[in-house]
Amino acid sequence: MELINKNDVSLGLAPFDILGFKSEEELNLEISKLIKARSEFDTKN
Repeated sequence: MELINKNDVSLGLAPFDILGFKSEEELNLEISKLIKARSEFDTKN
């Protein structure tokens, strides 16, 4: 068995459809969900 180590794809360079999203807007929505501050960590309370 041959071991192949490929690091030629970067998240910053791959198109949204390769990453599994139907549109760039869908990708941006999921990214915004990931970076949204959780309420229990909100310091304004």
